[in-house]
Amino acid sequence: MESDLKSNMLHKSNTASFVFFSFITLILFAPVIGTIPSLEALNIDNIIAFVSLLGIIIFQLKNPRSFMKSEYIILGLLLVIIIIGLFGNIASGIYGVKFIVLDIWSITKCFVAYFFGRVAFRTGFFTSQIARLIVYSRWIIGCLFVLLLLNLVYPIWPSTEIRLGVKTQYLIFPHATYLSATVFFCMLFLGLKNVRYNIPYLMLGSILIFFAARNKGLIFIALYFFILLFQHYTKKKSFKVSYLILPVITLFAMFWEVIDTRLLSSTTSARSMLYQGAFKIADMFAPYGSGFATFGSGSSVKNYSPLYDTLQYYRYYGFTKENPQYLNDSYIAMFIAQFGYIGIACFTLIVSLFLIMISKRSGYTQAFTLVLFLYTITSLFTELYLTTSLGIVTFFLIGTIFGNEEKPDLRKDTLWKKQLL
Repeated sequence: MESDLKSNMLHKSNTASFVFFSFITLILFAPVIGTIPSLEALNIDNIIAFVSLLGIIIFQLKNPRSFMKSEYIILGLLLVIIIIGLFGNIASGIYGVKFIVLDIWSITKCFVAYFFGRVAFRTGFFTSQIARLIVYSRWIIGCLFVLLLLNLVYPIWPSTEIRLGVKTQYLIFPHATYLSATVFFCMLFLGLKNVRYNIPYLMLGSILIFFAARNKGLIFIALYFFILLFQHYTKKKSFKVSYLILPVITLFAMFWEVIDTRLLSSTTSARSMLYQGAFKIADMFAPYGSGFATFGSGSSVKNYSPLYDTLQYYRYYGFTKENPQYLNDSYIAMFIAQFGYIGIACFTLIVSLFLIMISKRSGYTQAFTLVLFLYTITSLFTELYLTTSLGIVTFFLIGTIFGNEEKPDLRKDTLWKKQLL
């Protein structure tokens, strides 16, 4: 009887691990799968997000789990944002049920992944998978580095883009952002335990991010290890979010001219024009915004929203119906236009609630979650991060960690001394 019970528990554990790693792998490499002509129509990230939604329903019916008060508030704020968006559609007079539904799904699927991570795994699951995550990350970084060496010798995946003085490497991914983000995730996993044993792989990962020419990844890796070292040497298990206020203000002051030029006041920067248009629309349809599928989202590009003609975007390269590559280049710009200032206020509250929940964690999982979340928030200004596969995997991991319900100690022998396996 006892043997059968242990066997059943082991089977459940192995099944959970298989689901966990399958989810991460499929989402991280969904952009690669999308480049295969025969699989392009599958849209892997949407399929997985939909399966996650079904999983939430099944798990909650079978074994209901209560959420934190903050999570119920987040769900309420999401509902308010959706209602504001629908009011915005009425105010702007721009309709299209199909595109509205697609837009609603687009902005909510990362939260679906979050709650799936919360309810699908037992207490302590994430902690139990750390050793496997490290081995998993080593393999991915090692394989990608081999591909990089091959591509530098013989360009199997050629690129003509030059950034940071190097030819940008995409490798098997359709864009360097996905390569950089995948390596970034793996490097964060490597920091969860026994950092000194992973230094060679961290160096390989840094080289990969350098050749992807995305310095944001390296900046956040540096921030991650700063937080780990802070916790380690100050003997504090928790890194308070308030510690970041002064550095953030300092960075804003130092780079305000760059931020102002690239995002707000430039007449030549594509992203600046996107933000200027977003604020104009928010003012035109105050206080609701213009509604779903009207500006900056994937659906607004597919149906080429009439607001683009109103803003005379057809006059600019990258904003035309034939070449709309810059139209959906910022999640925040999209949010400002579509949901107005009320929507932005709700979104700011959601971000604040997540930061509060993260601040209540401790140890290496808190450091991991905090840096991952800050990376996500920063990315919202320059891309539609939350609507992509990267947003899905980010919130899935955060949900899994929040469901972990354990606060591991960051003792010196745990982080630096014990062997990996």
